[in-house]
Amino acid sequence: MKRRRRGTPLRRIGIGLAVLVATLSLVVAVRTFLGEDRPHGPAAIEVRIDRDRASEVLSEYVRWDSSGAIGRDPRPPHLDLLVERYAEPLGLEHRVLDGTILLLSWPAGEVHDHPLLLLSHSDVVPVADDERESWTHPPFDGVVADGYVWGRGTIDDKGATIAQLEAIAALQAAGLRPHRDVLLLISPDEERGGRQGVARALERHGDQIGEPWAVLDEGSFAASDFIPNRTLVPVAVGEKRYVTISLTVVGEAGHSSMPRDNAAPRVLSIALGRLGELEHPVHMLEPTDVFLDRLADHAPALSRMALKNRWLFGPMVRSMLADRPASNAMIRDTHSLTILSAGISDNVVPARARATVNLRLLPGSRLDEVLERIRGAIDDPRVTVEVVQDEGASPIAPIEGEVWTRLEAALASAYPGEDQVIAPIITPGTTDARYFARRGIPSYRYLPFELDANERGRVHGVDERVSIQNLEEAARVYAHLLRYW
Repeated sequence: MKRRRRGTPLRRIGIGLAVLVATLSLVVAVRTFLGEDRPHGPAAIEVRIDRDRASEVLSEYVRWDSSGAIGRDPRPPHLDLLVERYAEPLGLEHRVLDGTILLLSWPAGEVHDHPLLLLSHSDVVPVADDERESWTHPPFDGVVADGYVWGRGTIDDKGATIAQLEAIAALQAAGLRPHRDVLLLISPDEERGGRQGVARALERHGDQIGEPWAVLDEGSFAASDFIPNRTLVPVAVGEKRYVTISLTVVGEAGHSSMPRDNAAPRVLSIALGRLGELEHPVHMLEPTDVFLDRLADHAPALSRMALKNRWLFGPMVRSMLADRPASNAMIRDTHSLTILSAGISDNVVPARARATVNLRLLPGSRLDEVLERIRGAIDDPRVTVEVVQDEGASPIAPIEGEVWTRLEAALASAYPGEDQVIAPIITPGTTDARYFARRGIPSYRYLPFELDANERGRVHGVDERVSIQNLEEAARVYAHLLRYW
């Protein structure tokens, strides 16, 4: 009888582990260096943008303080400005809907059914009185200086309107036609939810808008500070759901000299502390996965290995994304405390304390589950949680098929070379595009200004401005989109 050799089972286990490690290493290596094909488009077109006119008209546009436009002006002055400076000279059909909504049409496309629709809006967010002194130039003076047009709305979103119109002017001057008929819809109330603008236009004047081939709105910007030596061109294919909730505590009023444990402000403060510790779970949507794949092709070696092998390095990647507010918002629902209200006198403990919290939910997230998570984190029946505003969910636009393929090709033509990364994202903002997306119309969000972190921080903030170079570049990109999309 043969004697069984000692150590054979251990040797087999060792061999198995070695094979497994070798296989994993091979898979990781292959996936790390397996890149995606960059989208290709037709040849770039040569167009001349009138920089002087663009900055001049935008300056005049900014001087109209439209932070409270709805209901204040019987005929907002931007209607005549845009019609006189662009629509009439360019031969664009123009209609004013409900006295404040401007619809422009350029029916010159090679394809006439289902036009391409570009959205923008004429209203802006207000500037607080105590903020005005911090501005380099007054927010509604439209100063042109140092290569910039300064003022509220230059980026969000009056500059987009001017760039779109300059793109049409440039194409006409070059003797070029758009691929499809073109519509421009300039809404007067995007910053207030769009109900008196795009929503009303669709409800009352849908026959004049028709069924667009696709919609392009604001919602993301080009960035050169996200990937080393590359310009990121992020196209938002979806947006987060805008929900506002209130947290309310009702107790008994009392004298401030005799504080109580159940005082409404104290109970609410504890609840807000608990809510501040709540982190919603990670949810990786398909556009985010595609975004990370394309990002990986241009990342340093170790980051590339992790991004390309998220099946193995998922926790590491999620930790990397969570470290930055912008990328953290791409992978999970978020909540932000925005308003606190309680008390009328410094020697009275108020009977009521209230907090307003804004939620931004990823497509597919269920509001009831998020609210249950919030109530569980607070864990106090004395705190009433109520929904006070819900803009509703909107679907994600396709990232495959003809509409997306043509969009990528048009952008590849506008951004030739190997230094640009075109990728889909989910924007944390809320845009008018959602009204079209809910009707099944492919809706994308990209404003082709290239902004670094400093310039992005000026949107809705102090010293909002747009460079004249950005105006010219955005018009050039829009021209490619109109020509090829």
